[in-house]
Amino acid sequence: MTFRLLLAIALAALLATACSDGDSDDASTPPEATASSASPADAATPTEADTAAAPPSAIDAPFDHDIERAMEHVRVLSVAIGPRVSGSQEARQTVAYIADVFRSYGYAVEVMEFDYKTRFRAATVTVNGETIEGVALNGLATPPKSAEGRAVEVGARRSASFSGSIPVRNRNNPGYGDVLAYMEADRNEATGLVIVNQARWPFYGFPIEAADAIPVVLVSHTEADRLTLAVEDGATITVSIGPGRPMAANVIARPAEGASCNILAGGHHDTVAAAPGAIDNASGVAIVLELARAFAVDGLDEGLCFATFGAEESGLFGSAALARGWEESGELPEVMVNFDVTARGEAVELIGSGRLVGQAVQLLSDAGIPSFPSALPQGYGSDHQSFVDVGVPVLYFSDGDVSLIHTPGDVIAEVEPVAVDRIGDAAALVLSVLLAEIAGGP
Repeated sequence: MTFRLLLAIALAALLATACSDGDSDDASTPPEATASSASPADAATPTEADTAAAPPSAIDAPFDHDIERAMEHVRVLSVAIGPRVSGSQEARQTVAYIADVFRSYGYAVEVMEFDYKTRFRAATVTVNGETIEGVALNGLATPPKSAEGRAVEVGARRSASFSGSIPVRNRNNPGYGDVLAYMEADRNEATGLVIVNQARWPFYGFPIEAADAIPVVLVSHTEADRLTLAVEDGATITVSIGPGRPMAANVIARPAEGASCNILAGGHHDTVAAAPGAIDNASGVAIVLELARAFAVDGLDEGLCFATFGAEESGLFGSAALARGWEESGELPEVMVNFDVTARGEAVELIGSGRLVGQAVQLLSDAGIPSFPSALPQGYGSDHQSFVDVGVPVLYFSDGDVSLIHTPGDVIAEVEPVAVDRIGDAAALVLSVLLAEIAGGP
């Protein structure tokens, strides 16, 4: 069903109610733009501080959410680029790709860089010239550093053989065993330590706080065979840990330089280490980019801005930096719409400010799009919460399925295009209603 037909059905139903009673593997160039050539001129509880947006009487809808374009964005981000840990080269490549896409649709683009303090430091292991992304288990007291040495198996040799080597340990649990392995490696003059996570254990561990600690890098179980071969061959490997205050970036797209953002639609572009992040959150970014294209087809809309955020997985740092900055400058939007984990399932999950959620559920029901109000599970968070914290009404689109996020299994094969398209169509409909009410219409 095309978006135009959905929109016509929804508006007809809303008007009737109103009358009776008195919302490839290589990084590639952006999908072909069809925009106009206009020049760019941790968990919080959502509040009820929102606006009651009455449905407009008519909306011209010259656009559709195109699933093929959206899936191409998912492919570029999760396959061609892969894991996009904040502070990594892949994260910088992601920012450049997203900025180019927005520019190709005519938007004025700002890349907002920021640094942040994190215990989830990016790290790498280089084996035979190939780089494996990981997480540093070193605490913030340890400065960025690298080490090189021959790969050896923990426990396979006597301690003296660790001198100038990098032991490789298979982790049996994420507890104090990591620290004990570090102490043994350090005591016996290893230059670094690699820990291979087992699939069922969380991808984090206790930080090693010593300022002079050797670099300790945790990598996914999917790299076990490659590291086992390096040990068997006695190959030289290199381990590196990044800064405790890495740089990351948000990408902000406005209809013109300095234009106001009455509505901000966005989602995070980073991932945890070892996760390709097709579901979390290439799917959400793909919807944001495709909505930006769709709304630009007949000219850019005053008041409607788009953004993608860095360092969400480290603690919502990117969205928090933007929300606080806009609060200080008096530029906060009237509504923030978030997209995170939008790739699976049979219905649209809606989270956020009460009246906005209620209006969206009713609007989508009238359009024949299944949806339901929900709330984040305990311990989960997403970027809309940064805007809740500064008093902005929010609406968060998701699919409710977190079974594969933060794992190596978060791959494009697990993305259901029909689900991405459903959420994209739903968001286009709701954004059109909000835009007409808040900023004068698409």
